[in-house]
Amino acid sequence: MEKTGERYTAARARILAKWAPTETADDGAYPFSPGLCRDTGAARNWLHALGVRELSGGKPLSEALLTGLSGGVGFLYMVFEYKGLPPLLSVLTRYDTCADQFVIGGLTRLGIDARITETTSAKKARAELDAALEAGTGALCVVDSVTLAQSAAARELTGMVPTVVAVVGEEGGELLVDCGGAEPLRTDHASFAKARAGYKKAKHRMLTAQRDAQPSDLAGAVHGAVDSCLERYENAPFKGFASNFGFAGMEKWARLLTDERDPKGWPRLFPDGRAACLGLRRAFEGLEHEMTSTGAGRFAYADFLRDAARITGCEAYASAAERYDGAAKRWSAVAESIAACDVREVRSGCELLDAYSELLDAQAPSAERESLAARLSDSSKACDLDVHAARAIYAQLSELVQEAVDTERQAVEALSGAVAVRS
Repeated sequence: MEKTGERYTAARARILAKWAPTETADDGAYPFSPGLCRDTGAARNWLHALGVRELSGGKPLSEALLTGLSGGVGFLYMVFEYKGLPPLLSVLTRYDTCADQFVIGGLTRLGIDARITETTSAKKARAELDAALEAGTGALCVVDSVTLAQSAAARELTGMVPTVVAVVGEEGGELLVDCGGAEPLRTDHASFAKARAGYKKAKHRMLTAQRDAQPSDLAGAVHGAVDSCLERYENAPFKGFASNFGFAGMEKWARLLTDERDPKGWPRLFPDGRAACLGLRRAFEGLEHEMTSTGAGRFAYADFLRDAARITGCEAYASAAERYDGAAKRWSAVAESIAACDVREVRSGCELLDAYSELLDAQAPSAERESLAARLSDSSKACDLDVHAARAIYAQLSELVQEAVDTERQAVEALSGAVAVRS
């Protein structure tokens, strides 16, 4: 940060792009290493500790490879409106917008005979986790990230923000949990059980695997993941939401930023003041923090494509990677325009999101994290951004979003070309 003037998240991503987990120590100590994304970082570390490799005796799986196998990138533009709350914008840039489905989908595609369990019984869920710890393999568990204080999301979203963590041991009556940071989260059984039960849809979902399990067909898994990623650009995963996903969602956002007639246009939905501040900050969060790494995850996907070229022998994947690097820079420009805008409350909110990421890396005490999350919630209340200034920001943002969309279309064209060559 001192050398380049970058924000914490951007500098962090630059370092971690070249980072690899340390080898498991002779005493079997778990290899905690920070992740570009918290969930995929934790899953990568867990697989590394289990001895899962690209080939028997070969390289550990990189986080970029695991991300790509999970589907890689995507796009969702959605605004949720709840009674008594400001409109809640979601700009999500991964293939799957539920963290648990994303990571577990990637591990399923990997082909290591992972076992997935669900139960409505907290007692049975505890017993299954205890058995995994006793076996020495640990487990991936779906939890509510707000309950576990692993998200800066508003407390009103408790039970609605799932993530995946790795439970890797127990010490002094506390569980050691890999949340994708450099240090373990230490938590008692009751608190962790509450976090597991907090996301009810998961039904205490847990994934386990055998030590030294190996992918059955890594090259085939890579090809399948690329195909799925390309398909998602044009086809929504849910009926009735075709305009919210993929390129349709990107184009929709670019249009609504300046559409004064549409009730869902930003000039009407986020006209000024606190609403405008929250809309801008949520857009920044979606491109740089929420279930993504910097550049809307496109830098990481480019690294996946380079891994894909090496693993499959399809060099056209590496050419497409360069295009995704270009798309990542465009999405970063969108995020940076928000973080650097001439609105104090927007800038401070973006800074607080970066600060929260730094606290997670060190697994700072939950009280400290919760205090910062409360400051983040309060930071927009005094915003006096007027209508004209807000519209000027939206107009500039619309141009930058459209440039990012155009660049991403070029990346997809290159990746589609790679698939054609591969076939």
